[in-house]
Amino acid sequence: MNFRQDINGLRAIAVLAVILFHFNPAWLPGGFAGVDVFFVISGYLMTSIIYRGLSNDNLSVLQFYLARGRRIIPALLAPCLLLLVLGWFVFLPLDYAALGKHVAASVSFVSNMVYWKESSYFAAGAHEKWLLHTWSLSVEWQFYLLYPLCLLVLKRWFGLKSLRWLLLAGSVLGYGLACYASSRSPDAAFFLLPTRAWEMMAGGLALLFPLPLTALRARALEALGALLIVGGYVLLSENNLWPGYLGLVPVAGATLLIAANRQDSWLTNNPLCQWLGDISYSLYIWHWPVVVMLAYRGVLTELRYQLLGIALSLVCAQLSYRLIEQRVRRKTRPAWSRAWFGGAATLCGLGLAVIATHGVVSPLRSISMSDRARFLAEYAEKKDQLRITHWIDQCNVTDALTYHGNTNIEPHCITRAGDGGVFLWGDSHAEALSYGLRHALPAGTPFYQVTASGCRPSILDDTKLKGYAKVACERANQLALQSVAAIRPAVVVVAQQKDHEKKDWDALALKLRQAGARQVVLVGPVPQWQPSLPTVVANRHWDDHAAAIVDSALDQQIMRTNSLMRQNPPGANLTFVSLIDTLCKGEACEARVPPSGDLLLVDYGHLSAAGSLYVVKTLVLPQLHLHPADATLAGNHP
Repeated sequence: MNFRQDINGLRAIAVLAVILFHFNPAWLPGGFAGVDVFFVISGYLMTSIIYRGLSNDNLSVLQFYLARGRRIIPALLAPCLLLLVLGWFVFLPLDYAALGKHVAASVSFVSNMVYWKESSYFAAGAHEKWLLHTWSLSVEWQFYLLYPLCLLVLKRWFGLKSLRWLLLAGSVLGYGLACYASSRSPDAAFFLLPTRAWEMMAGGLALLFPLPLTALRARALEALGALLIVGGYVLLSENNLWPGYLGLVPVAGATLLIAANRQDSWLTNNPLCQWLGDISYSLYIWHWPVVVMLAYRGVLTELRYQLLGIALSLVCAQLSYRLIEQRVRRKTRPAWSRAWFGGAATLCGLGLAVIATHGVVSPLRSISMSDRARFLAEYAEKKDQLRITHWIDQCNVTDALTYHGNTNIEPHCITRAGDGGVFLWGDSHAEALSYGLRHALPAGTPFYQVTASGCRPSILDDTKLKGYAKVACERANQLALQSVAAIRPAVVVVAQQKDHEKKDWDALALKLRQAGARQVVLVGPVPQWQPSLPTVVANRHWDDHAAAIVDSALDQQIMRTNSLMRQNPPGANLTFVSLIDTLCKGEACEARVPPSGDLLLVDYGHLSAAGSLYVVKTLVLPQLHLHPADATLAGNHP
């Protein structure tokens, strides 16, 4: 197969989009779709290799596997090994244990399954995962394992000529599955092979359905493909279900561009794209650890460090390409293949050993025995305890659906316990106020709670929600409205994580007041941190015992949300309580609760028990219009 300059240039367009998105999503909101373009390219190349072998009756599945391993494994081992070595000296046990798990998952090519179980690709904690980007390599490797076997079997059953129609049918069915699964289980659809395989099979269609093209038609087809790819990069965002029906945009664009087969195009066959295409795999491998490193240092949001990070990624990629990729391509003897696979097995074993030793807590690794290590372990335990302290295990609809398969919360959460009282409604960030409210309200004040993780309070159906999330959120909001109407509490407190400025709060408050609530209180967001407040404090403010800290890890989008809420007050039907106005002065935001010194948050943005009590007593309770009659002996809060 001749070298395709257009495909090499397309690699550059794909990897550049991913890098820009990862260093600053605002630069290219849909840049994550570059991975989908990579999938199409891989599918085309793999189909070319396999189909040629099937046509000549000389396909060796083993040689196919060895060639894929030689292409992928050696360059991947380098950052994994480097991280394990550096982590020995600088990572605290929890971080090192997580790294060990992710190294083992990455080199055994199951990291997509691991990350699927952990959290969303776009979740706030993504910047704490050094190898998150390897999920796509795992998907590709799983595809490589199955694809030649499937085509070999299909050829024997149906013949070579039928393969392209079977591949077309598989692509269409796979796309339908991706659309269906994305709306019902978004994380699984994002990370797992069954909903990604169609993208790689789509690349094969460009080979099996060649188009008779004149030079003019080829240019037009290339232009259309490029328009779809770049349009997706610009118009898509992490708010879209992915890879849902919109996934067809970059996939179709990449397939059309490959089908155009223009080797003299200025778009792809220019020196910059050819260079970036050459180093694209190494660039993809190395750029994400650089992103995480900047996040850990608290400088990822600064432009100069973003540009420096991109430059460092390019340097690492060039070195990896020259010293590893190019050299390995010439090492085709079986002994070298055994060496690469043996290296992967060794790193997998080391990763598992790190997990088994809980991050190698040993005098041999002094940092593992440090006060900072004990500090992070303490807050990890406190985070686990939130299910109990914040009544997540009792009044959370999402939790009930996850653990019990239904949306039934504990009866005391919504059972009327006297006149008046306080009703809490919202997502997990609203839930974080639960502990403080239950312990700070006047004795005997009835307390009620309907919360659901990831579900914002709303009187309207959220059209963006699908599947599992849709079931939980719609049920939680319906239950909250019905319960308010039945209980008629004195005060309804509502809260959510972010995007407060995008909702008509006055309409929601009016609905609650019509249902019987005397007062509606909207609690604004707390200051939020990337990657997490305990990590920020342990890594950069350990010797700073002041209540407030200044750190670029502060989430500026949350600060803008608060500012917009101040500029456009939500309306006369509710009381808006800005936590940030009090907790932050200029660039300094409170991280510790006075006088105990406990952290305000247990992670990136959820109040600790001490933080919840402090915020409620100091900022929320003074805004609640409670009458003496609202406190009865029938109160159901502890």
